[in-house]
Amino acid sequence: MRLFIAEKPELARAIANGMDGKQEKFDGYIKIGNDIITWAFGHILELCEPEEYDEKYSKWNLADLPFEINDFKYKPKEKSKAQLKAIIKLINDNQITEIVNCGDYDEEGQILIDEIIIYSKTNKPVKRMLLQDITEAGIKKSLKDLRPNSDFKGMSDSGFARSQADWLVGLNLTRAYTIKARQQNAMNNIKVLSVGRVQTPILGLIVNRDKEHESHQASYYYNITANINTQGFNIPMRYKLSKDEKITDESVANDIKANTQGKNGLITKATHENKKEFAPLPYSLLILQAECSKKFGYKPDQVLKITQSLRETHKAISYNRSDCQYLNENTFQECPNILKAVANNLNLDISKCDTTIKHSAFNDEFVTAHTGIIPLANPNVKNLSKEELNIYTLICKRFVALFYPPMEYISTNLEVSVDEHKFISSAKKIIKAGYKEIYSESDDEESDDQIKQDLTSIKENETALIDEVKISKEQTKPKPYYTMATLLKDLTSVSKYVKDEKIKKLLQEKDKGKKGENGGIGTPATRSEHIKNLFERGYIAEKGKNIVSSELGRQLYSVAPQILTSVDLTALWFEEQKEISIGTKSKDEFLLGVKQVVKDEINRLEENFKMNLSNQETYQCPKCQSPLRRLEAKNKKGKFYWGCANYKNCNIGFINDDNGKPNFDNKPKEIDQAHKCPQCNKGFLQRMKNKKGNWWWGCSEFKQNCKAMYYDDNGKPKIQ
Repeated sequence: MRLFIAEKPELARAIANGMDGKQEKFDGYIKIGNDIITWAFGHILELCEPEEYDEKYSKWNLADLPFEINDFKYKPKEKSKAQLKAIIKLINDNQITEIVNCGDYDEEGQILIDEIIIYSKTNKPVKRMLLQDITEAGIKKSLKDLRPNSDFKGMSDSGFARSQADWLVGLNLTRAYTIKARQQNAMNNIKVLSVGRVQTPILGLIVNRDKEHESHQASYYYNITANINTQGFNIPMRYKLSKDEKITDESVANDIKANTQGKNGLITKATHENKKEFAPLPYSLLILQAECSKKFGYKPDQVLKITQSLRETHKAISYNRSDCQYLNENTFQECPNILKAVANNLNLDISKCDTTIKHSAFNDEFVTAHTGIIPLANPNVKNLSKEELNIYTLICKRFVALFYPPMEYISTNLEVSVDEHKFISSAKKIIKAGYKEIYSESDDEESDDQIKQDLTSIKENETALIDEVKISKEQTKPKPYYTMATLLKDLTSVSKYVKDEKIKKLLQEKDKGKKGENGGIGTPATRSEHIKNLFERGYIAEKGKNIVSSELGRQLYSVAPQILTSVDLTALWFEEQKEISIGTKSKDEFLLGVKQVVKDEINRLEENFKMNLSNQETYQCPKCQSPLRRLEAKNKKGKFYWGCANYKNCNIGFINDDNGKPNFDNKPKEIDQAHKCPQCNKGFLQRMKNKKGNWWWGCSEFKQNCKAMYYDDNGKPKIQ
């Protein structure tokens, strides 16, 4: 009897559906004939904490660093203990003669199941199922091609090496930095200074962008535009300059105006090209996160959480942590049923969908361990929250668009010459809306430079009057601060900021074959967690729609070595991981080198560490003197308040925000317990003033849906 261990429950169900025979469902597994399919929930084991190796590590001492740990130990994650116990029981069942690793076909998927098998200490033979296409046909094909799991030992060792190296760097250096800062009394109520291979370079990107923005030296230039009249058209055009060229001398701009305004020019270029624009590919997690940030202001971790709910609770979408935008070709056959489900769930008109159109998204060659995020053929997706509905609708519209014809348009490019001076413009005439029909105008992001006019009748060598020339004085702008969308996009291609050609090439090689990734750092699923951690630790903050570094973040960046603040470590590790994968370097050799890097950095810190946050303005809770934290309201984007870090033991409540500072004068009062609420008998009536200045009374338990409201009677609630 074989035991298949899948990475996720939905993958287990897909494997079961690809097998022949009757399915019997039990608690934690499915049985089909002589096969049993069980599942993990992602990683259900984690590396042990330092103090679980040696009690002395429970105290943070610089002398104990780096940790003397050679044999890494794993422990069950608290929320996954029951499922791990069930899997181990199945592995040790005497009826099971063979185990099949059904992790995703990548490093992470390999070690996710391998760590369970290693933890079980079984000696039973293990096979590997290679899963990229999880349609029924794809599963049947993979079942016929099971390979020995030992064939993937290199991939497994490489994956374990990376995760254990991250543990060594993150935990050792976080302790070292924190201890040194405490020794200098620089912590100022900050408990931990956290660093890591991915988190700190992300902080570095933001710090460097901020500094570039703030150090910008503004200069002035002159922008020249003109209205051109020909064939009765009044066409706005701009003066033609070479790339990056600017007119910085006002007299030059005035000369151009004097030599062109009111004169007849010649249309020296008039091209009209028929073009097609096909529907965009399905979402990857990162592209979905970026779009949700722009449209709804959702943070990456919020999008991850919402899509997780859509996938697991509502069974509405496919795997949500995907870094891929392509679909298996076998999925094409299932699309009519998916379209019907979408039409039912969202009341969408799919009558114009043509299921014979096979979009370029259906391409096995570009599918990675996962496919693009699409809706599932579940016609009963109900009771979605507003946020879930917003994201589900985005995903569904992208999918429906695949079965519309492309938008067809005529692209016009014009050039008008007056002697040596040239003015240029472009326009677009839409012939057929195609897939654009399913999107509203607000979804359309046309270029600001394109004119929405039909200029197809204009021909070369015709005369055009330069009717009016305008000169505007413009100021050069600094590189903008990051927004969530631009930061997420940059994380897929950080190699463009790397000056060392070797490091740049290694980063790009790491992402070879990954559409949408070109020398990035982190993964779509982990990036949101890293950004969330940077916010929670106070290293970065929101400034309107922008993301900026805090004083704490800048100081941490200033004391960290380049190996941590840059992406070099990721690139260098990748080079060594390749050697581990092909067997020319062992995991232990690699980890020995990582330990030496950590040791060298700790030694450097002992002699060269200077960090002072004494000038950073901090605020204490007026009730318990714990630090106050500035937080953004969940349901009101851009609305902030202050809360006590010791909120579990302190009932100070919320304190209003006043331009980044707590407003103690306008701090909500503590709950008045003089008048028990007669309706819910849990809360207390509180005296409040409405917008007209009239007093009234309401229950302190209003958030728990107590609707009690009373008139004010000389400072007391009027209860009849």
